[in-house]
Amino acid sequence: MLDSFIYSLNIIGPIFIIVVLGAILKKYGFFKEGFLSVCDKLVFKICLPCLLFQDIVTADSSEGADLKLILFCVIAVAVSFLLPCLIVPIFVKDNGKRGAFIQGVYRSNSAILGVTMASSMFGDTGASVLATVLPFTVTMFNVFAVILLSFFAPADTKLSPKALFRRIIMTIVTNPLIIGIVLAMLWRLTGLSLPMVVDRSLSYLSDLTMPLALISLGANFTFESLRGRLGLAIASSACKTIVVPALTVGAAILMGFRGVQLGVVFILFGGPAAVSSYIMAKQMKSDHELASQILLISTLMSVFTLFAGIFLLKQTGLI
Repeated sequence: MLDSFIYSLNIIGPIFIIVVLGAILKKYGFFKEGFLSVCDKLVFKICLPCLLFQDIVTADSSEGADLKLILFCVIAVAVSFLLPCLIVPIFVKDNGKRGAFIQGVYRSNSAILGVTMASSMFGDTGASVLATVLPFTVTMFNVFAVILLSFFAPADTKLSPKALFRRIIMTIVTNPLIIGIVLAMLWRLTGLSLPMVVDRSLSYLSDLTMPLALISLGANFTFESLRGRLGLAIASSACKTIVVPALTVGAAILMGFRGVQLGVVFILFGGPAAVSSYIMAKQMKSDHELASQILLISTLMSVFTLFAGIFLLKQTGLI
């Protein structure tokens, strides 16, 4: 049990420490005005795409893609999106809140947090396995978000079918994460290795991803921002960090997944709401304040739920 506790602590502890550091630095005025927004843009548009590109290009191709794992994750993302779409409108009557609530349930911060956790838990193998799944799940997260927030938009901002289709296509082709993934997959088709100067440059940028993202996350966290829609935010966050990972991991265990594959399922579905869920909610006239609260609360809850999940899976010998 002690070994499992230390293993879990070594994975979640550094994440928690950097988030707290971000909050402390913000409290004492360490960041100048505008720094955090620039930091978020740097992570999302440059550092994270470089990280995904490098992980996919350098992944060991000797075993090939795990098609069973990919298919499971694709189905699980679809189910975690469709079920809330059917259930949430029964209890939540405001369209803007419906969209923000459902997006908070199904859309995971798997790219920023997931790659680092996979590397911490399983080394390069974990990052490589996760990288084979991300092209499919990241695309689904974005497409579903556009459809969801358009369907549950205020009447005066609803998109026509043609405009909705254009929005989906533009979301896909302009998303930096998807661009990085597609370029990496095209590069792998060439069979060439990355030149050392390119590989090292990508490594430097990739290494910035997690510390910058976590520091920004901690700096943006304030208890004052949790006021208002707290009940809905807690409910959505509990679904995101407890219900969804419990159901998906349980199904994965029944399907026979163990070790790295099971760990990837837990990482993919057990993380907090995606940072981009708040940005997209604001752009598409959804309740972005609720989306912000879900992001903050799910991030806070995930520190404990991720630790507990890793501990249980390690203690039971499933990973």
